[in-house]
Amino acid sequence: MPKNVVEGSDRAFFSVIGDILGTAMQNLHQLLQMPFGCGEQNMVLFAPNIYILDYLNETRQLSEETKSKAIGYLVSGYQKQLSYKHPDGSYSIFGTRDKEGNTWLTAFVYKSFNQGKRYIYVDSNVQEQTLIWLSGKQKPDGCFQSVGKLFNNALKGGIDDELSISAYIIIALVEAGLPTSHTVVRNGLFCLEAASEKGISKVYVQALLAYAFCLIGNQAKCNFFLKELDKSAKEVGGTIHWEREEKPLAESFPSFSARAPSAEVEMTSYALLALLNKPNRTSEDLTRASRIVQWVVQQQNPYGGFSSTQDTVIALQALADYGAATYSEVGQNTVSISSSMPFKKVFIVNNRNRLLLQQVLLPDVPGNYSLEVNGSGCVFVQTTVRYNIPLPQKASGFTLSVKVENASCANPLGLKFDISISASYTGKRNVSNMAIIDVQMLSGFVPVKSSWQKLLDDNTVMQVETKQNHILFYLDSVSFGKLSLWFGVYRVIILHLIYPHMIYIHTL
Repeated sequence: MPKNVVEGSDRAFFSVIGDILGTAMQNLHQLLQMPFGCGEQNMVLFAPNIYILDYLNETRQLSEETKSKAIGYLVSGYQKQLSYKHPDGSYSIFGTRDKEGNTWLTAFVYKSFNQGKRYIYVDSNVQEQTLIWLSGKQKPDGCFQSVGKLFNNALKGGIDDELSISAYIIIALVEAGLPTSHTVVRNGLFCLEAASEKGISKVYVQALLAYAFCLIGNQAKCNFFLKELDKSAKEVGGTIHWEREEKPLAESFPSFSARAPSAEVEMTSYALLALLNKPNRTSEDLTRASRIVQWVVQQQNPYGGFSSTQDTVIALQALADYGAATYSEVGQNTVSISSSMPFKKVFIVNNRNRLLLQQVLLPDVPGNYSLEVNGSGCVFVQTTVRYNIPLPQKASGFTLSVKVENASCANPLGLKFDISISASYTGKRNVSNMAIIDVQMLSGFVPVKSSWQKLLDDNTVMQVETKQNHILFYLDSVSFGKLSLWFGVYRVIILHLIYPHMIYIHTL
């Protein structure tokens, strides 16, 4: 544990499940530890449900309970995503509050909605309008323009340049069910083929092109790019992954996670998808894929997701494909974890309970534990350690100050005041990513709607979301200059014991 861990906050869990997608299935509503108040994050509530439903259908494991839950998330995710649609059929982070749609997000939504048709109603007229908008961004050479912006300006490994966005869109259209003879797809493939003849050095782009050509069954180019990827593969401890050639400048605050950056999870997942979709795939290909999977699952958070929208949806898609390719109904494992405390817990994993998440609280943290697995088949184990530490000064990348103003105590029940917030960015980029100011309300108080609605009307904030006892202000970005906002709160219930509330800003 860190030396400055808050006393009593450390705890650890050991989890066992018999399916590689089991953890994600148990946590479909919270794959990411972030709010879902924008058009990109909302897709994490939509797309993974399709991959999981398809996987469970293919392996004959789909129960009515899981089906009902997943379809419920699809319906709510679909309805919410439509609120981020522009009149021209495109989609963006904040919908019509943005000047224009985003090509990456629009292609992602088009693909996901078309795939979702297998389970829920999707308006075909809306889809046709979206396809027309995408085709309007295609240039005479078949490549696509990169339009709009995403919330994370650190994940520009491939979504900023024309070739990468073109590869992504072609992949999305083919996955959506369009044939390679479709005009938009055919012209897009001309773009990719022409670029591939010139030589591609970026690993991210190589991974995208490998998957694109493997997906459409172009064996020669599929094999070529897989061989190119082999040259830059990182092999560590029996696992395989890929890294960017140049990594963006790190922020000044320390990282508390041992997991890999999102862009590297994403590119490794594309390489895995390429290998799994390789024409005439062999058993050796699946053996190599298993080594990639070992690295990918090590990057998962305790909920089965990853760090961002992009890596979560691509990694889960790849894991679902791998799970379907290697699924076997035969297998039983005994998993035991023990220590010298004495402590011992034994788990039985078989075909009847393979989707059951089994978990035990570890009694001693820190502590030395031994793990033993006997049997045959597949079992997924994970340890999760949680603890609290005080953030170092200047560790957040932001300054944040809060004042209470205009308090009125004339009527005890009608007590009201304004909360004034000032924030600025202190990191090493020109501006921050999209950021959220999260205000936890005092017990018994609620925000005044007219005051935060004015922040929207004035474009001070891009989105406001009230969730449980929090109010969340979404900011397109935060610069070095001071950002100021205020909103009113008033008391609706008198409570005798009111705990302090928290206000914090974090980037996504």
